[in-house]
Amino acid sequence: MSVVVDDKTEQRADDVIINGSTWAAIWHMSWPLMLNMCTISIASFADVWVAGKLGSDTQAAIGICGQIGFFMIMLAVALSAGTTALVSRFWGAGDFKGAVEAARYSLIFALIFGCVSGGIGLLVARPLVRMLGASPEVEEQGWQYLRLDLLSHIPFTVLWVSNSIFRAKGDARVPMMTWILMTTLICALDVGLCLGPFKMGIAGIGLAWLIAGTVGVLFSTFILSKSELKECLSLKGKLDKAQSKEWLGRLLRIGIPACIQDLSWVGGNFLLLFILSHTHDPTSAQAAWGVGLRVEEMIGGMPIYALSMAVGTIVGQNLGAKQPDRAVTAGWQVAGLGAALNFVVAVLLFTFAREVASVMSTDPKVIAYTSDYFRWVGICQPFVALWLILFGAMQGAGYTRWPMIASTIVLTLFRLPLAWYLSVNMNWGPTGTWAGVSVSVFIVGLLAIWRFNTGVWKDQKV
Repeated sequence: MSVVVDDKTEQRADDVIINGSTWAAIWHMSWPLMLNMCTISIASFADVWVAGKLGSDTQAAIGICGQIGFFMIMLAVALSAGTTALVSRFWGAGDFKGAVEAARYSLIFALIFGCVSGGIGLLVARPLVRMLGASPEVEEQGWQYLRLDLLSHIPFTVLWVSNSIFRAKGDARVPMMTWILMTTLICALDVGLCLGPFKMGIAGIGLAWLIAGTVGVLFSTFILSKSELKECLSLKGKLDKAQSKEWLGRLLRIGIPACIQDLSWVGGNFLLLFILSHTHDPTSAQAAWGVGLRVEEMIGGMPIYALSMAVGTIVGQNLGAKQPDRAVTAGWQVAGLGAALNFVVAVLLFTFAREVASVMSTDPKVIAYTSDYFRWVGICQPFVALWLILFGAMQGAGYTRWPMIASTIVLTLFRLPLAWYLSVNMNWGPTGTWAGVSVSVFIVGLLAIWRFNTGVWKDQKV
């Protein structure tokens, strides 16, 4: 089946976002994004599974380096947040010229930022791994992985933004198909390069993502060149310096707070690794954190990220179409759906904690610590859904400053001292860190409910 849809069919498909049942709009956006997140989960699972076959040092390195990777992709997160808010608002208002310009400048800045973040990452990655308390063996494993993985930030930053462009105009299928292609490559290359005849070890995981990212961005760009926004790929004539600065300002006014919001989580995770390095068995604790976080993201986080992205587009387009009440309704509906889904996840994680941990590792201490993680973090999963979805709805409106402030206070200034006190001062070990994470999620979830209910985000100008 062709991935290029004719204009009339595309117009009818997109129209459901601002007309008719809000549940139809949610379904239209969410099912491709759910499949998209499932494919990313499979790729993440392949990394963890292969790392488990290579030993606990490799698992700990993957956990630490995963946080460094998230940290380095933050510029892409900032751009994609601005891209989604601007393109969806223009698209919902019927201003297609504005949507093209927003998309064009987003892609230009994505290429620049990808090169910058990849280059900086190669300079600071190894010292960062050392600062986080990694053993010499874990540090060396981490560098073998990162020196290849960080190069993939160039194609992945562009891909992140191009996928945001498709989602903002109501087409979630292209990002889905792109990730299906990439995940197939990642799984095959993880096994072939790490465990197969090449015996590259952890470096094979980094190379797999570099190859898949390059293929993915080529595929996505090709489809974009056949879409209604194909002019965003054109650089005919000289780019106006003043206009470039204006667009960069508009993108970053929305994106920088969203970036800082995510940094409060990712940066906090960095420091949680540092806290875990002060426990009795730091390597096992850090490996458990890496395994636990990835599994949680696969079964609890990824579907919620999908719903968060879906509601962001729905809110943005309906505000552009001057339908704020419809945006509010969709926000609450998606939040309720996400909380219900994650309640099921909470029950499963709590009930089958040890069984899931045993699949992901063969080390008895890693299994014990990971099981404890699943029980503590499992109970807060419905609030993870409320936090991510309602903040995602406000982000789709371009309202990102207040979520940034709330996230920074709760996920950094509250979570980290609590985790340190429980883990180190109270000598709870890793359990203290898991408890600190769970309590902070309850609080930020309640704050998200309160702020969304005020409705102040509906008046945000972009």
